[in-house]
Amino acid sequence: MSLSITYSTTYSGWTISDYLADWTGYFGDANHREGEVEDGVNTGGFYPGSLSGTQYALTSPNSDAGFIAEGDLNYTLFANPAHTLYGELDSVSLGTDLVSTGSGFEFASGGWEVTFSGLDLYSAQSEGHAGTVHQLVYGLMSGDASVLEATLNDLLGDYGVSTDDTFDAVAAALAAGPLSTGSAELIGVPELVDDLALAA
Repeated sequence: MSLSITYSTTYSGWTISDYLADWTGYFGDANHREGEVEDGVNTGGFYPGSLSGTQYALTSPNSDAGFIAEGDLNYTLFANPAHTLYGELDSVSLGTDLVSTGSGFEFASGGWEVTFSGLDLYSAQSEGHAGTVHQLVYGLMSGDASVLEATLNDLLGDYGVSTDDTFDAVAAALAAGPLSTGSAELIGVPELVDDLALAA
C-alpha cells in the first residue's frame, strides 16, 4: 500500500507539521499512565474486540479531539510485555467528535480532519514499548505526534516533500509519484565509434 493523505480543505494551506502541532495541543495528554487509567475516560477502545481489532480509537478527556488507528492491532494488557500495543498499523485519522457506531468508530459530521493511510508499520509483541506501533499510538495518546511525523517524513522523502510542506503541496507530490532515485541505465547495445565503419 502506498502513502495517501486525505484532508479537509480547511487545512489545504497548512503545513502538516503545523496541523499536527495544533491537533496535539488541542488533544492534550490523556494521561494513560500507571495509576491514572480510568475505564471509559482515558482508555479508548478497540473494534471489534475488547483488546484487539481493526480499529483503536480514543477521545481526549481534555477536549473533543480524537483519533482512530486502523490495521490489525492487539494489546497485551497484563501478558508479557504488559500494556503493549502491537501488530500492523495502516492508517491514522485525526479530528473531533469521535463516535462509536455498530460497525466501528468514525467522526461525526464535520469532525473528521485528516487521514494518513499507507503507513505500513508493523511491530512484534516481543518489541514491547520499543515497537513503532506502540510508540506512535501511545504518543498520540500523550499529545505527542513526533513518531507519526517521523514516519511521514520517512515516507514523504521518496516524493521530495516533508511535513514542513503544505497539505496541497504534499498532495501534488504524491499524485506525481515517487522521485527516481536510481541511476540511469543504457538500454540496448551501445554504438561505438569504431563500429560505424563496419555498418557502412
